[in-house]
Amino acid sequence: MSTAIYTRRLVEHRYGRPLEKLQRGNASCRSDDPVLPILLRRLDGLAQTGADARSARRNLDAAWQRHRSGEHALDDLVLLYAAEVVDLERQEQSEAEAVWDLLDVRLLLDRASTQRPSAHRTIPAPDEDLLATAREVAAGLHRLNREALRRGLRDRGVHVSNRRLGAVLQRLRAESTSR
Repeated sequence: MSTAIYTRRLVEHRYGRPLEKLQRGNASCRSDDPVLPILLRRLDGLAQTGADARSARRNLDAAWQRHRSGEHALDDLVLLYAAEVVDLERQEQSEAEAVWDLLDVRLLLDRASTQRPSAHRTIPAPDEDLLATAREVAAGLHRLNREALRRGLRDRGVHVSNRRLGAVLQRLRAESTSR
């Protein structure tokens, strides 16, 4: 399967529609996807480069067949077509990678729109087992700080996230000031 065909199928898979429908939707300006027009232009360029590469491969094949039949004057022509095929294949690969990158950008844009963080993040309340262990650790500390508490909890086999550790630390400090 050629790179252009693979990339087209990948675009159709990611968008869930055939390319023709995507092009019609983009032409009628019914798409709210900011990446789609750029992606379709890149895909057209990739298809053109793929067609040019196929044509160059046919020319190379024909020149090679004539060279093999004894026409040695065609050595330069074979080398010319071979260089053209190499250049077009590199161009095709870089254009395909640009389309793939655009698909990744679209994926990130979709993910960001569905997972908007709330303005006020709530810190989870620490459970009592964690608090009891943290109180034991804090009792043996000269100074209560984040790193010392984290080290003491880890020594006891308790691993907590930074957010939970912050909540435990706040609670312990609140308890020590209320005494």
